[in-house]
This record gives sequence, structure tokens and C-alpha cells, in this order.
Amino acid sequence: MTNPTSPTNEHEETRPAKRARTAGSSTTTSAMPAVAPAVPTLPQRPPELDAATVAACFTEGLFNEDYVQHLANNYKTSHPYLHCVMHPLVREDLLRAVRAEIMGQLHFTEKETDIYKVNQTGDLANIDGLPLAERAALGHLHKLRNAFYSEPFRNFVSAVTGCGPLSGSKQDMSINNYRQGCHLLNHDDVIGTRRVSYILYLPPPDEEWKVEYGGALELYPCVKKGTPATDPTVVLPPKYNQFIFFTVQPGYSFHSVQEVVVPNDRLSISGWFHVPQDGEDGYQPMDVVLGPDAAPASLAQLEEDAAADNDETSEYPYSPVPTDEDLTADLSDADRAYLAQFLHPQYLTPAAMTKMNDQFCDESSLQLRDFFKPEIASTLAPLLNQADARDRLANGYAKALTHGAGVRAGWAVQGSPVKQRFMVLTGDPAAATESPECAPLRATADLLVSPAFARWLYHVTGITARGTRHRVRRFRPGLDYTLAAYSSTSATLDVTVALTPSQRTAWEAGEIGGYECYVAPDESNDDPAVYRAAGGNENDEDGGALLTVPADWNVLSLVLRDQGVMRFVKYVSGLAPGSRWDIAMEVLPVPDEEDGEDDE
Repeated sequence: MTNPTSPTNEHEETRPAKRARTAGSSTTTSAMPAVAPAVPTLPQRPPELDAATVAACFTEGLFNEDYVQHLANNYKTSHPYLHCVMHPLVREDLLRAVRAEIMGQLHFTEKETDIYKVNQTGDLANIDGLPLAERAALGHLHKLRNAFYSEPFRNFVSAVTGCGPLSGSKQDMSINNYRQGCHLLNHDDVIGTRRVSYILYLPPPDEEWKVEYGGALELYPCVKKGTPATDPTVVLPPKYNQFIFFTVQPGYSFHSVQEVVVPNDRLSISGWFHVPQDGEDGYQPMDVVLGPDAAPASLAQLEEDAAADNDETSEYPYSPVPTDEDLTADLSDADRAYLAQFLHPQYLTPAAMTKMNDQFCDESSLQLRDFFKPEIASTLAPLLNQADARDRLANGYAKALTHGAGVRAGWAVQGSPVKQRFMVLTGDPAAATESPECAPLRATADLLVSPAFARWLYHVTGITARGTRHRVRRFRPGLDYTLAAYSSTSATLDVTVALTPSQRTAWEAGEIGGYECYVAPDESNDDPAVYRAAGGNENDEDGGALLTVPADWNVLSLVLRDQGVMRFVKYVSGLAPGSRWDIAMEVLPVPDEEDGEDDE
């Protein structure tokens, strides 16, 4: 098997609570790997194919002036942003031979981050560096790659899109196999010198790829530049020998690939045409050609964006804690009576709180199973299961889902999907009859922002709150997720009550997503794609996930997250038994007095 890799390439007095270290210093690891996409290489340019050889690779009449003009006219009127869909593209016998080589000769590596899961080959630009015999075994694929980056085909793409000249030397092409569970979440493809994105579909040629299989390309309109709508308006299912391409438009060309929910191979050849490189006709410096909006992302830029996203004056602000309450006092009789309405009694004894504090301070995290008392749990579980059944989001129904699933009184979709998509509980009064799960969820969530709970939390974690924000969330199968984001303001205490009532063992395995992952960024890597990934190699002690917490039932998770640590909730697969439900609160700690003295 050949892989064209680069040649180099928790009514007595309690003791004062101790303060924990942050998750940034935790040694807990996860086995979830995160691999960045292949970085395009710039090999020695292969010999240019003559025009007749190039034309013979594609469907007859592709370069006909009238046909090119027809495609260009359609391109100019396409929505939600400019794109072209054509079928067929490649000559039938050549494409079948290419597919046979791919399935018989190439090795695919499964790659997974916060934003995608896919099986991928190495960069096909590296075929030229293979030994002669291996290169010959990929002769048809090699020929098609050269035809794609030939001058006639680049001119064709340029004429249809009006994008200007394209590089023939910077070849950026790979083969992706979306098998069951694979997906690619919302993004705009803006990295480096990319100018045109393309995809050529190669599902089984003699079988119909049905819409319910998934794997469709979804195109999103924008609410404003850089903010795509929560739902796509164009959905393009895979079709053998269908070719889709569009100019990379910073802040506008947002798209995603639906999860494949059947054990079939959704094969495709995809990549980018880049702007001309130094020495090629049409070359201009990057700052001239691309402008500031499309300049390569840097870690500093991403952190700056995250700071804006997480600013306390944003649409999801922190609320200050009551100033007339002593949140570090011992629990009063009234506090204990209030908390006893919700919490399991095992978590209210002084001895238990001391033990929990010890563990939290040692590990910076703590998970408390059976957190709510049985009466609360037994009320919530059937309501949440009924909601999933009502919305056809349970037991595999998500295979035939629509983007409006679960949208009803009491719930709203939270975006933007380039960063996150999930449902949040609202204050809609109509929810009392239409969504019976809302009232008990809201009452339970109110517990977390009570002064009594703040004092309990102080004795368990040693953290005094200066501000909090919280929401009740529902992550629908086949739709919802959050992407990796920085804690940019300060250290943050994440307080999450997991309320996912369905099939614990299925969620624990991780294959259906829904887990919350904490990741340390790799500041030494200059590739912007890596900053958007989930972390380093699982064997790298300095990178990768710091902590992974699966979706679960009636479990309180406490995690102290350091500034700069990223976290995300992995996309919930359409194969999941139901939604991931939780109550998520973030607590801004009062800074340590000792830390302030050290800074002076």
C-alpha cells in the first residue's frame, strides 16, 4: 500500500478550603488524537501536459467557450455565495481507473480534531517524490492531478470564477474517505494563499448515494461578514463525477460536510488552487493579493479573536455576584435546607466537603456522580427522554434529521456555527405546555446561581466567585457542537451538570462524540490549521488533551481552566442514542491575594 507522504516532510463548622491548581497544570491525559490537515508542499514543478492530453482527461467540450460562459453566468447568480456545480467533469474510463488505484493502492489515515473526523491520504503533490514503481502504480491518479494543475484547467477555473491567475507549482490536493461517523464542521477555508476550493466526488459509481446517507456539502449564508447563519440554505449531496468549486471568500465562504451515517465510502478528491507563487506569472506579494482579511492566521490573532468572543460585554456576559452576601462563610441552616432540596445528602456533610476539596486541589478537577438526589433525577430523566423521542432525536432517528429539529417554545439555537451550535433554554412562557422539560430544568439551573450554592462551591474548590454565567444546553445528534476556544480573560471554573439520560456506556466510548475536552495549545507550531485542531499527538506529553469528560447522567463536573487552555464539546454524532443535555456555568474567581502581592 502506498502513501504519498512528504519526502522530508462536594451542622458543623468546616475548615477553610484550599485553593486548587488550574487545569493548565493537570497531568490527566486523553487518548483522543488530533492531527492537523496536510500542509501543502511546493515540489519541483512536473512537466506541463500538452493541451490535447489535458482535454482528453475531461468530459468532451469542457473548454468550449460557450460552455465556459454558461458556467460563468450560473456562477455569478449562485447563492448563498458564488459557487459552481457541474457534472460530469472527468472522462469516465479515466475516473474509474483513478478510483480503482485509490481503493487498491493508497493508505488512509483517520484524523480527528474538534472540527472534523475523516480518513485522509497524504498530499498528492508528493507523488512526484515516490519511487518509480510506486508512482507507476498511481499512474492514472498522477495524470489526473497533473491535468488539474495544468494551465488549460487552471484557466478554465479562472474563467468561470473570475478569480484571476492560479498557481501551477503550489499543488494542494488530497483524497478523503468519509466513512460512517466522519464529518467536517463549519469553516470558510481561509488559510494562507488559498484562492479556490474544489471537490470531485467519487462515491461508488454504480450505486446511488441516497440523501439520507449524509455526507452532503452544506453552504451557509452570512448574517454579517464572519458570522454564518445557524442553518445552511444549499445542500449538495455527493454524486459520482460531480465537481464543485468556489473562490475562497474571507468571512463569507462558510460550508460544512454532513456526517456520513452509513458504512459506505464517500470518497472525494479535494484541495485548493493557490495564488501565483514567486516566479510565476501574475505573482504579487501576499499582502497585496490577499489583503488583511485573508492573511494567514497566527496564534496571537486567534487569541485576539477569542478575547473578543469571550469579552464580558458580549452577548453572553458574566453577572456579578451579590455584594451583600459572604460567599466564603460556613453553610447556614438555611443554606443546608435549600441545598438539600436538590443535592444528594452524601455531598452536604462537612467530612465529604473536606474530602472533595482535597481531591479538587490535587487534580484541578472533580466529578461527582449521583449529584442530584434521586427525586430530582427521577423527575428529569423521563422528561428529557420524551423530548428526544418527540423531536425524533432518539435511537437513530437523527439519521433523517433536519436542521430545525427540536426548535420549539422554550428553546433557541445558539450559534454562530463557525464557533458553536447547540440549543439553549429560554424564558418563553409558551414552553410550559409545549416543552414540559423546561420548567424543572430552569428550577434546577437556578440552584447553581444561588448564594447557598456559591458557599458550597467555595468549600469544595476554595474559589470565591466574582462573576458567573450559565445556561441550560441541549446538543442534538447530528447537528451540535462547540469548537475549541480559549479562556482569554482569566482562569475560569467550569461547573457542568451532565444530564444525558441515555446509554452511558455508548457515550463513554467516545465514538459518538458529546464529550467535553480540555486542550493545551501548541504555541510552537506556526501552522494556523494546528491552532484550530484539538491538540497534539496522544504520545506527546507536552501536547494533546489535558482532560476529557464524557456525556453522562447526573454528574457534576468541576474543572479549573487556566487562561489559554482551550475546550470544546465534540460534535454529537447522528448515531448517538439521544441528545447531550447539561447545565453549564462558568465562574470567574476572585484573584488570589497572594498572587497580587507576587505581581507587585
